[in-house]
This record gives sequence, C-alpha cells and structure tokens, in this order.
Amino acid sequence: MHWSVQRVTNNLFSVSATSDGLDYTHVGNYRSVEDANRAGRRFVSARAHEHGRTMREGAGSGVTQQRSLSNSSLHG
Repeated sequence: MHWSVQRVTNNLFSVSATSDGLDYTHVGNYRSVEDANRAGRRFVSARAHEHGRTMREGAGSGVTQQRSLSNSSLHG
C-alpha cells in the first residue's frame, strides 16, 4: 500500500492511499506537505496492522474449526 500527496492550492495538500494502484481512498486535506505525508504514513501503517490482525484472526478460526470437525468425526 502507498499514498500520494497532491497540491490542491498554495496551502492545501490532498492525501490518497491505494493498495492496488487502481482504487484510491481519500485520507484527507492538510495545510503542509509534511502533515500530508505524516497522515499518509499513519494511514498506510494502520491499514497494514489491521490487515495483519485480520489475517491472523482468520487463520486462527480456521484451525479451531478444523479441530472441532476432527473431534466430532472421531466421536461420531
């Protein structure tokens, strides 16, 4: 995932982020390019952590389901 900063006016910068290069999410408008880049970094970092947590939780529930299926087939 990466972000893009574009100058809207002399004192306004727009930040967008994408994971595939096709679909962009508007992050926000900022008064300085430094603030805009900081917001882009925070947004991308938060999404990466969110994605990692979702992947771990999904893998954990798959293991639990597999164990319960194995246990029921042994007792059934």
